[in-house]
Amino acid sequence: MAMMLLDRTPAPPVREHGLDELVAAIGDGLARAVGASMDALDDQALGGVVAELARIESRTVALRLAVSAEADRRQVAQQTAETGTDAWLARLTGSTREQMAGGLRLAGLLSQKYAATREAFAAGDLRVEQVRVIVNAAEQAPAEATPAQVRAAEEWLVARATGAGTRTGRGLDAKRLRQTARRMFAAIDPDLADRHEAILLGRETRAAEAETFLALHDNGNGTFSGRFTIPELHGHLLTQALDRLTAPRRLSRDKHGRQTVDDSAPGPGWGTNVYETMGAAWCELIEHLPTRGWPGAGSNGCEVLVKIDLDALLTGLGVAGLDTGVAITAGEARRLACNAGLIPAVLDGDSRPLDLGRSHRLHNRTQRRALALVHDTCAVAGCQRPFAWCEIHHPQLWSRGGRTDLGNGLPLCGHHHRRAHDTSFDLRRRSDGEWAFHRRR
Repeated sequence: MAMMLLDRTPAPPVREHGLDELVAAIGDGLARAVGASMDALDDQALGGVVAELARIESRTVALRLAVSAEADRRQVAQQTAETGTDAWLARLTGSTREQMAGGLRLAGLLSQKYAATREAFAAGDLRVEQVRVIVNAAEQAPAEATPAQVRAAEEWLVARATGAGTRTGRGLDAKRLRQTARRMFAAIDPDLADRHEAILLGRETRAAEAETFLALHDNGNGTFSGRFTIPELHGHLLTQALDRLTAPRRLSRDKHGRQTVDDSAPGPGWGTNVYETMGAAWCELIEHLPTRGWPGAGSNGCEVLVKIDLDALLTGLGVAGLDTGVAITAGEARRLACNAGLIPAVLDGDSRPLDLGRSHRLHNRTQRRALALVHDTCAVAGCQRPFAWCEIHHPQLWSRGGRTDLGNGLPLCGHHHRRAHDTSFDLRRRSDGEWAFHRRR
C-alpha cells in the first residue's frame, strides 16, 4: 500500500515591502501616468484626475514631512557632517535650507501634537497651506487654554478646512481659513476666543508692518511700474477707495428711480479690462491727494465705520471690526480714531461772499460746502461717486466767460469731468433737473 508523504517544511514568510520600495512603486506609477494619453478623458474625467492628483500631492508632502521628522529624530545629518537636518534635506531635495527648516518645524508639531490635522493631511483631505494655517493658529492659543480645548478647536478648524463642518460641504481655502482660524475657540469659550483673536491680530499687524514696502521704477517711456506689500487694513482701505472710484455704472438709476444709461461710462466697446480700470482709478486717487501738506487732525480724507466696544476703545485691549469686513486690533482702532474728522453740514458762520465772479478761477472751500448741501454725489444722473471725490465744473466754461459762482458750479467725478471736456459728448440738463451725457453724432 503506497503512502503519500506530506512536505511539512514551513513556507517562507511573505515579505512585506519596505517604505522605500513602496515609494519607488509610486514613482513608477506616476512616470507611466505622465506618459499616458489624455485624449480618451472627457471633461468630467479630467476634473476627477485633477482632484485625485491634489490628494496624492497632499499625501506625498505629508509622508515627506513624516520621513523628515524621523530623520531629524535620528540625527542622520551627523553621518554626512551636515550642519543640520535642514541642510541635509535641502541638499537632497534641491530646495533652500530656510524652506526645509520651516517644513521640519511643521513636521515636528504634527508628529507631537496635532493628530486631527496629521490624519486629515495624510488622507489627502488637506493641502499644506491649510495645514500651516491650522497649526500656526493652534500654536498661538492663549496660555490659559487647556490641551482639551486646543484639541477641540483644532478638530473644528480641520472640519471647516475639509468641508465636513460647512453647510455646503466645500472646504475653506487657506485665505478664508486664516480668517476663520481667528475665531476657532468661539464655540468653546467666547472669552478665550476674544483673547486668541487679539493675539493673532496683534502678531499679524506687527509682521505686516515689518513686511511693508513699495518699489517704483521709471520705465523711461512715460510709465512707471512698481510692486508693493501693505498691511491687510490698508489693503482693504485702498480697495474700498478704488472700488468706489471704478464707478459710475453704465446702467443705474436717477433720483426719481428711473433707469438711466450712461453713454460715457466704460463698457464692452472701450476694450478695457478690470486691471486697466483699477489703474485709472488709482491715478484718480493720486490726483486727489492733498497738495498743501498732509491734513491734520479732523481733516482725514478717509471715513471708516469702526465697530468696537467702549471698553476696548478706552483700554486698547480687544478687537474692532471695520465696515469693509476686516478685523483690526483695538489699538489700531484708537489710532484711526485720533485722525477721524467730523465735518458738520453747516456752513461757516463768518459772512463770506459765495459769488466770486471771475476774480477766481476755481471754486473755493465755502462754495464746495454750499454745493455739498445740494449734491450728495456726482451730479450726473445715476452716478454714485460721493461728493467728496468730485471736482467743481463750470457748465458755462470759464474760458468762455463762465463765472466762478454757485450758479455755474456743478460737482462731477473725475471720470465725468473728463467727459465734460471731451468733444465726443454733450453735457445737458434734463427737464427734471438732473444732468446727463449725450454722444455727439
